[in-house]
Amino acid sequence: MPKLHPLIEKRINAYNDLTPVEFHAMWGHSSAQFLEGRMVDQKVIDTPKYWYSPESRSYLGFWNFNIQGIEETTLLTLIDDVTGELAYRSFLAQGIKQEHIGFTVNLKIVKKNNTRATRLFFEATALQVTSRKVVIECMLYDTITGMLLLQAQAIFVFMPLAAIKSAKAEPKSIEDNYELSSSQALSENALYALGQVMSFLPHNTIVHKAGWLSNDSKHLRAVVDFGDNLSGPPIYVHGGILGTVLFNASALLFTRFTGIDAKSVDASERDINYHNGVPLECQNITIDATINEASSSQVTVFAKLVRQQKLFTTLKTTFTLPIPTTKL
Repeated sequence: MPKLHPLIEKRINAYNDLTPVEFHAMWGHSSAQFLEGRMVDQKVIDTPKYWYSPESRSYLGFWNFNIQGIEETTLLTLIDDVTGELAYRSFLAQGIKQEHIGFTVNLKIVKKNNTRATRLFFEATALQVTSRKVVIECMLYDTITGMLLLQAQAIFVFMPLAAIKSAKAEPKSIEDNYELSSSQALSENALYALGQVMSFLPHNTIVHKAGWLSNDSKHLRAVVDFGDNLSGPPIYVHGGILGTVLFNASALLFTRFTGIDAKSVDASERDINYHNGVPLECQNITIDATINEASSSQVTVFAKLVRQQKLFTTLKTTFTLPIPTTKL
């Protein structure tokens, strides 16, 4: 590994009780599923190295990518993953014996600097731990420059596994009327782009079957099916996947509304709320995205995953517009 920036070394040396922990040590069955199965086995990322501080309830570690141009949505998923693992470890450290499952209910990520680095250091700390809720803060740094890239806060709630198993199962598919009025159908290429959640996932894992765009109402709608092997909590789709699906829709709407490629601007803030879990292999989920606010400096898009009256996930994204150049 390249030499660490002195600021990173200083943050690591502030701990005196760091213990190495295995990647996905807390996940059990899920460890063979989404992230490990897709990223590590396909050599997109080296096996992450994690350390745990029992005294400060912190996780430290490194993500070393083997490819250039890491998608920010990949980092979103990794942050959701590592904060979830720390939340579960902190929750169990209270001595709770009944088996529980943790769910992300909110993940807020603020971009501090550009994230083109491929060697990253994270520091996550449990700020609050109760018998039901855990709040985690996570900071992501460039290992070489010491620059702070992303700052995140995640809130998790825990429910007894027995309550999850006894809950009424979500039907796999529901038919509904999806089409927007006064809209144009999205092309096959646009639908394909919406489904590219991460480059290392099979192309048919998440399928956008149809979509529409209304310029008059600044509104995008699409219908998506989720496959298997996407789990975060057992039987549910990983929260980072859901956030990425919503971000793709938000980025497409932003591009169509402004005429600016969303990849060329900063998504300076993302605020994700998880209301209900999306079961694996769930079909006919509706994505709705609308322009909430627009000014000369930024555009805010609100997107949600719903099925009929049931709300699954929402995402509010703030895009910062480039400053116009003027000639003297």
